[in-house]
Amino acid sequence: MTVRRRVIRVAVVVAVIVLAAWWLLRPARGRVSVYFVRAEGARSTLQDVPRTVGERGAEAVLAAAIRELLAGPSAQERTSGLTTAIPAGTKLRSLRIDKAIVLLDLSSEIESGGGSAIMLARFWQLVYTATQFPQAPQVRILIDGVAKSALGGEGVLIDRPVSRPAALPEF
Repeated sequence: MTVRRRVIRVAVVVAVIVLAAWWLLRPARGRVSVYFVRAEGARSTLQDVPRTVGERGAEAVLAAAIRELLAGPSAQERTSGLTTAIPAGTKLRSLRIDKAIVLLDLSSEIESGGGSAIMLARFWQLVYTATQFPQAPQVRILIDGVAKSALGGEGVLIDRPVSRPAALPEF
């Protein structure tokens, strides 16, 4: 076997390995989870709802998932008991991934209305929807481009990146 053939074989093997790694680590196109609130008696929790989006790449797919979250549950989902704690009019200003942290910048409407249970629901909806891919297990929430210490006046701390807890939170 000539040196040229060996080089070609090695190059093909390396290309196959790189493509396989990319294929396995990329977010699945079109499938995301959006987390809405389900009331169960006196307590509420989150429920993931599958959505289909057309974007590719982790940032674009996550941004689409957040936009789906901000749009709220469909009429059929509302009929089935799902709701949202996200205020109407909240907009996604930007989303990027930096060193495995999702930097999620939302408009100031995210702070309006709600008591402590609503703010917790809102917070966990954002955290769970934004951290659904293993390459970005934490989220840092910004409001109008500003890193604030708390969400609204209820004291839900957003002063550092947050990960999902082991179990779905109740509020």
